Amino acid sequence: MFAYLAAITERIKFATGILIWLGGSSEAAYDRAARLADGFMFIGGDINHTIDVWKRLRDRVRSLGRSAEEFGAEYVVRPQGPPGDLLAEINAWQEAGGTHLSVVTMGLGLDSVDGHIDYLASVANALSLS
Repeated sequence: MFAYLAAITERIKFATGILIWLGGSSEAAYDRAARLADGFMFIGGDINHTIDVWKRLRDRVRSLGRSAEEFGAEYVVRPQGPPGDLLAEINAWQEAGGTHLSVVTMGLGLDSVDGHIDYLASVANALSLS
């Protein structure tokens, strides 16, 4: 099955120019991404573990003769409190060379779409993005 998916991934990438990002939490997933993908999505796990895996994944990409600088990485943050609590985590990710970030607002007890938007706006303000 994985060989089949790998073959499809290669055909899609070369035929369309679409970037392929993979995710997972196993050594097999990291190896597969290093060989086939343009980036990796880290979902779950704390920031220290994620940064450690990200560094090892970049080393794998380089060992295959690929450019680690062109290989993207997204960290999916699952906040547990107010937006300001995320700053250290987000800054650590950026300093580690992370290229993308997503903030999950589900599970925070927000009761409306506006509540989710306001939370994300607060994160953007804390990061001086808005």
